[in-house]
Amino acid sequence: MNSSYHYSHATLQEFADAESLNQQFAVEIANKLRAGLKQNGHASLVVSGGRTPIGLFTHLREQVLDWSNVFITLADERWVDEHDESSNEKLVREHLLQSHAATARFVGLKNSHLTPFDGATETERALAAFPRPFDVVILGMGEDGHTASLFPGAENLKAALAMDSGRVCMGMTPLTAPLDRITLTLPALLNSRQIYLHLVGESKMAVYRQAAQGNDLNEMPVRAILGQSETPVEIIWTK
Repeated sequence: MNSSYHYSHATLQEFADAESLNQQFAVEIANKLRAGLKQNGHASLVVSGGRTPIGLFTHLREQVLDWSNVFITLADERWVDEHDESSNEKLVREHLLQSHAATARFVGLKNSHLTPFDGATETERALAAFPRPFDVVILGMGEDGHTASLFPGAENLKAALAMDSGRVCMGMTPLTAPLDRITLTLPALLNSRQIYLHLVGESKMAVYRQAAQGNDLNEMPVRAILGQSETPVEIIWTK
């Protein structure tokens, strides 16, 4: 990792191509889950949506482990029906909760409330039995420097980043993307044994470098993940 980065505790794993990244990253995640299963009898995994992790999911679901004792949830979700094409839950059900991973215990973030602001408390109740600290959290990052649904300039961003909020999730209205969202808060995401930031492409690396050279969390909320030293962060990247 370039020594000029402010966030020297975040380590960078670079892969030759997406296929080798997906294969090796799936094995690494599975090993972390096996360690959690061995130590606690259960393990917990937080994943993100979007197109980037689909190839990873197809490899991860083929890993042989006791999936029936693995709890899976999302870092964030658009407040849409689970059958909507933009639903992260739909993507996870179609691409990850298949094959060996079909028996995993999935807890979605969306519920029947009209808005994520109304529904956040019920989502927190649904996650109450979810084993924490999470064994593995896999985050993505947008071109605007958001991660999960912690979006630049959003009205609820400061509250969602507050480490003393006692909140697990909050509603969020992005300024830079459509649809209201629900997101795990910063303290919830950091209550984990390992965070991975999964990036693909030169443009994402450029955004990451920009994030690593500044401190304004409102401008690029991913800095809240990169700038802390409480939880190990590993950058998983390929061109």
